[in-house]
Amino acid sequence: MNFEDLQERLVVALKLRLQNGDLTERRLAHLTGISQPHVHNVLKGARILSPVAADRILRYLRMSLLDLATSPEIRQTVCKTCSEQGSYREVPILEGWLGPGLPLPTAPSPAQRYPFPSPQLLPLTDPTVARLALDLRMAGVIKENDLALLDRSPHSRLLPHEDSLYVVSRHGEGLIRRLRMNAGLLYVGTEPDGSGRRIWRELTLDGHILDVVKARVVWIGRFFGCL
Repeated sequence: MNFEDLQERLVVALKLRLQNGDLTERRLAHLTGISQPHVHNVLKGARILSPVAADRILRYLRMSLLDLATSPEIRQTVCKTCSEQGSYREVPILEGWLGPGLPLPTAPSPAQRYPFPSPQLLPLTDPTVARLALDLRMAGVIKENDLALLDRSPHSRLLPHEDSLYVVSRHGEGLIRRLRMNAGLLYVGTEPDGSGRRIWRELTLDGHILDVVKARVVWIGRFFGCL
């Protein structure tokens, strides 16, 4: 990973925002303090951003340089000096349940925690665990009382992929769903129904995608006893 890689990934994030209609070239020029023609050339790959302009954009997107790095890159870098390989680290469990008809849990329990191998947590930002409620639309992957390890980093949520599961906030309700982007629109998918088809519905974004997509699901496991 080098500065050129990070620059390219930042431009990809900007292009996605432009496609979604969350940002315009004119607004981007205002944020960076550079001309709109220069912004256009940056998006085409003919010019590069200065460090000052790139920092302004990262602050606007609520991202850091770590959010532009991939999980393997972070793991490889951190593990060089990590003395805790093979040890375990406890992750707080959110109070309440995550599922249909229930408010999105946000507060960590003062007492309940769940252990994970330290290397598994290295690439995650602010990891937490949620206990899952019954969700018949996701019965193929979720069972009542499951535990889900969540990565809440902006990078993991900014470019959703339908092969992963995500925590979505919909009118205050917290759900686990599949996501995909198509023509700048965000679609929410459930597991296949009786016909074997996955149902996709467009999810209206009133603001930033990060206001709706709250976390990426890293792991789902069974809960067998008291914590």
